Amino acid sequence: MAFSGSSKKTTVLDEKHILNDQSPFAVQEAYKALRTSLIFSTAQEGCQVILVTSSEQGETKSTTAVNLGLSFAQNKSRVLLIDCDLRLPTVAKKLNLPDSPGLTDMLVGRAKASEAVKKLSNGLYVLPAGTLPPNPAELLGSKTMRLLIEQMKPNFDQIILDTPPINALSDSLVLTPYSSGVVMVTRQGMTSGKELRAAIQKLEFADAHIYGIVLTGNKMEKRGGKKGYGYGYGYDRSRSYERAAQQ
Repeated sequence: MAFSGSSKKTTVLDEKHILNDQSPFAVQEAYKALRTSLIFSTAQEGCQVILVTSSEQGETKSTTAVNLGLSFAQNKSRVLLIDCDLRLPTVAKKLNLPDSPGLTDMLVGRAKASEAVKKLSNGLYVLPAGTLPPNPAELLGSKTMRLLIEQMKPNFDQIILDTPPINALSDSLVLTPYSSGVVMVTRQGMTSGKELRAAIQKLEFADAHIYGIVLTGNKMEKRGGKKGYGYGYGYDRSRSYERAAQQ
């Protein structure tokens, strides 16, 4: 599958919280650790489809999905980031890309991959959400969506799906059968244990494989107990999400 858009040199915005060469060392290392954990979290061959979601809106799951994609691209992986949040898409804005054509335009036959998929100057491929549809859940759960992912998989090492919050909408759940596993994003001081448990239960009911939890907005301390060193991201590996949900 050819992507004619790959010849365009699109520069990633030097936006706050978007991963770049000027990001704090600790932030870069946090995403490297997350990237490595995900690479070794599955023994499957071929493309790894990673679904990124959160329990509620405003937990920086889209920023996490973008930065995870950028981190994989920095590691010379061939990675595609798809904005599947068809109600409140933000990926295109974060990366200074046009909103459409995108995913929805491909699903309804109005655009080809060569028109909708963009390649950034750092190697990350991005498929924006596209024209906002009246039936997001139906489109995401359609046979056409499944076929699109299957057609994309041979071209990439990882496909990252940025999806809506679990507790608010069912959109993420219809995509779990197409994914290798789920990364839950939760923001410190914002999400309650009850909300997190509810989201995890929904994923487990959908028989989704949960990789773990990314904690954003957390403040870390320097060794020796000195405060003030906060890089804002942490990763709770494996099934330790169960312990986090009980808090």
